[in-house]
Amino acid sequence: MPGRDDARGGIGGDGSGTVTACEGSGSAGPVAVTAGARPGVTAATAPAHGTRRSVLVLNPNSSAVATGRIRSGAELWAGPGIDVDVRSLPGGPTGVDTGEDIALAAALTLREAPRLATGRDAVVIACGHDPGLAEVRGLLPVPVVGIAEAAMLQACLYGGRFAVPVFSPHSVPLVRGLVHRYGLDARLASIVPMATDTAAAVRDPEALLDQYVRAGRTARDRDAADSLVLIGSVVGALAPALEAELGVPVVAGLPAALALTGALLTHRTPQESIR
Repeated sequence: MPGRDDARGGIGGDGSGTVTACEGSGSAGPVAVTAGARPGVTAATAPAHGTRRSVLVLNPNSSAVATGRIRSGAELWAGPGIDVDVRSLPGGPTGVDTGEDIALAAALTLREAPRLATGRDAVVIACGHDPGLAEVRGLLPVPVVGIAEAAMLQACLYGGRFAVPVFSPHSVPLVRGLVHRYGLDARLASIVPMATDTAAAVRDPEALLDQYVRAGRTARDRDAADSLVLIGSVVGALAPALEAELGVPVVAGLPAALALTGALLTHRTPQESIR
């Protein structure tokens, strides 16, 4: 929508820049990428104190394809001065779709995050169910951000109520529980189920656009939603097309989480990292 696109991907900023994205262990070296939430969106404010910051982006499943897609998005949406290190959790579910998947992902995240976060200034949990978020946040002395919570909080800034399309009907009570945990029941217009799963989203996110459009129309027209939240970790790139089709703000989890993380890091000193 005119006048709104500059706010969808980040908080603050005055243009794009170049960041160095860490590919993790086995990387051939740093990769220069353009900063900013997506083309045409201003980048987040650079960290204070004249230092670069390192952010662990943790994919709590074991899918190499999902991790690759998350890495591509994180490299694109990281703000200036932010280095991202994207890791997955071997032994995790291939997709986080059920209560059992969430429990396993949460246990692995709680076990592995403290080790993987060593030397990092912040952690982003890149899963739409935010598994282990509260527990890991209680353990670490640095910001820990979940992509679902970040997207819901950002959607609240547009006013009114937001809706959340989810992959399938069995995700509805799981996401409703998240909304309640974050104290946002009064801001929720609806949770609209689609007919897909994480595996399909990982395989071809663009193929889901029609389902998201239908779900978004239902949320907008039937449920009077003022904005839409995409909590899936690999579907952030769909937000611009979906927003153009629906005419309401669409907030995606991964860019929202990275923008919020960048903003939080501007208020922290380098000594507050985990060492």
